[in-house]
Amino acid sequence: MRIILLSVGLLVIASTISACSSTITGYNPTVFPFRYAQEAVNETKIKRVILAPVSIGAPVRSHLRKAERKTKAVIKAYLRSNGYEILPNYQFDNAWKQANRTYGNVFDPSTGKVNADAWRATMVTVAEKLRAETQADAIIFADIIVHETTHSIGQNHYAKWYGVTRKPSIKGAGNGIPMDFDWSQPVRAASLQVTVFGVDKLQQLFSSIGGVDTLQTLNLKGSDAGYTRRKKLLSNDKNLEEGIKIAFHPFIPMANYPGDKEQ
Repeated sequence: MRIILLSVGLLVIASTISACSSTITGYNPTVFPFRYAQEAVNETKIKRVILAPVSIGAPVRSHLRKAERKTKAVIKAYLRSNGYEILPNYQFDNAWKQANRTYGNVFDPSTGKVNADAWRATMVTVAEKLRAETQADAIIFADIIVHETTHSIGQNHYAKWYGVTRKPSIKGAGNGIPMDFDWSQPVRAASLQVTVFGVDKLQQLFSSIGGVDTLQTLNLKGSDAGYTRRKKLLSNDKNLEEGIKIAFHPFIPMANYPGDKEQ
């Protein structure tokens, strides 16, 4: 099954894998190939972090902002429960905005692309500010990325992407799902991209992606069954928590990580 990334950060790699909506555990070969500089992480001894108030790439679309706020609140609770202190992000925010005025906006909405030179210069400015004014050890970007995927044609129409397995979301009864419904048509889904940079050397210490949930439901109301946007996005707490745990592994080790064949 395919995934086509629509809204991504600098470090996302398009993959050929599959997408759906109820938490199912077990081995899942679609986990993202995370990048983890374990020796550097051990040397940095990260204790205090800043959760970036901006995206590493394209900002989230307006209809996902409420879900983004919820996601970051859950991430903060997850980090705290694993012993990390979360510092205020106003120094980051001020330095980011000042650097944008100096070097230009990191993301150009007219082209949909990230200005790599502006991004690098902005991150250098932010890191200098944080080193001078905070005790932060690391910066964490946690971005919701949107992509298209497909449900499987199997009996349960499961879909798997970035470590998760989801059942299709269905709205309304109508006349039921048509026998000839095309399950191969794309449906939008969301995943969480996590990227960690050390403040001292501005080294990328970790990056990965965890699947979260689909953003569309199969609407059976009316004469033609088809996908429409869900009324509440990323509202399933278990799915969100699972996606966060997958996205942070092994920076924060996850019990029963779906990429482990022996569970």
